[in-house]
Amino acid sequence: MRSLGGLLLAAGIASSLAGEAPAQTYPSGQIKMFSGFAAGGTVDIVARDIAAELERVWGQPVIVENRPGANGATATAALAKSKPDGHTLMVVVSGHITNSLLYQNLGFDPLKDVVPVSLIAASPLLVFAHPSFGPSDVKSLVALAKEKPGSISYATPGTGSIQHLSMELLAYLAQIKLIHVPYRGGAPALNDVLGGHVPVSVLSVFQALSLVQEKRLKPLAVTSRGRTEALPDVASMAESGVPDYEAELWFGLIAPTGTPDEVIAKINAAVVRYIKLPETRARLAGQGARPIGSTQAEFAALLRSEQDKWSRLFKEANIKGE
Repeated sequence: MRSLGGLLLAAGIASSLAGEAPAQTYPSGQIKMFSGFAAGGTVDIVARDIAAELERVWGQPVIVENRPGANGATATAALAKSKPDGHTLMVVVSGHITNSLLYQNLGFDPLKDVVPVSLIAASPLLVFAHPSFGPSDVKSLVALAKEKPGSISYATPGTGSIQHLSMELLAYLAQIKLIHVPYRGGAPALNDVLGGHVPVSVLSVFQALSLVQEKRLKPLAVTSRGRTEALPDVASMAESGVPDYEAELWFGLIAPTGTPDEVIAKINAAVVRYIKLPETRARLAGQGARPIGSTQAEFAALLRSEQDKWSRLFKEANIKGE
């Protein structure tokens, strides 16, 4: 007959092995990776890079599934309802947090119904203009906006996007009035600035970089605290007379709430290892992005900080949701 101590020891070992099992057997099949935006865009490119690496490391297919709509919220709602076993993931951007401020009935909580896995990278946005636009920097743009309130319009990928909010932050801090022209994505916004229909826009450095290098667009400022290596001659907002300004487009990986901690840790380790590779870092830097590869806790802290920051802006600048 086994002693009580022996039974307790066996139970403890069994419990320990049960806790390890999800990570040991993961992944056991195909992984779906949602992207809340159309194929070919910046988010899609990042998602496919991560998916290819996970597939290489684990030997299981990782399929990127594009579910555009509501600035990424459509895909996040689907993720939140997915089985929390690590076989459904999603690459999100800054709008993951701001969507909750814009849309009244998201169907999910961006902090409670999904869990952060890792922050992948961050990129400053680039404020740029058609070459015919008079101001050549943000200081002169602000001066013109004060001289002629409501005379400057700017194009973004949509209402509530980080691009839109970055310009609202500029308007709020500089005490100016700008006219927002929302589009269904970055490509049509970019095309209308190239065509001279809208004078100013703000998009990721990655989207506008080649056109700036070809002199088809005029850079005014980057939205990070400091300059970016991709455009070292372009001033930051802080250098342009807008202190305390920072707005970045970040990319992160999330999973449904309830996904086992051991599985999250395994995914995090694979993603971080990939981001730390010299060739990965060089590729991201060449696209104007800053490689990160964070812990789960660091990403969670960023999400809370972003919610606090943009909630204040919505309230103080009286930005209305939909």
